[in-house]
Amino acid sequence: GTLEGDIAASKITFFRLQSSADTKLKAYIAQGEILPVATHSFGGIGVFAIPEMGRFYRHVLISKNYPHHGAVAFSHVGKALYTVFQYLGIEDVAFNQPKGMLYKDENPFN
Repeated sequence: GTLEGDIAASKITFFRLQSSADTKLKAYIAQGEILPVATHSFGGIGVFAIPEMGRFYRHVLISKNYPHHGAVAFSHVGKALYTVFQYLGIEDVAFNQPKGMLYKDENPFN
């Protein structure tokens, strides 16, 4: 069977760790929350709110060719994940940068 119902509102960390074809590891981490929104849908579903998600989506998920799915921790654990990824020697760890902190390829005149 499947899980049915809305995911309860809570803090979340959305993340992914993956390897490329040339064996390089890369990762992203984004902290946010699940909103208390009734979805009126089926399955296990929730509405995620991640600060600066539009920029994060464009400059990390799309530009670095990440697939659609990621993992979710139901707490803010970004600091611990970032430390683990550093211990693993991962050089490319992206995160949802706050407003005013530009991504490498972001136009400062937007």
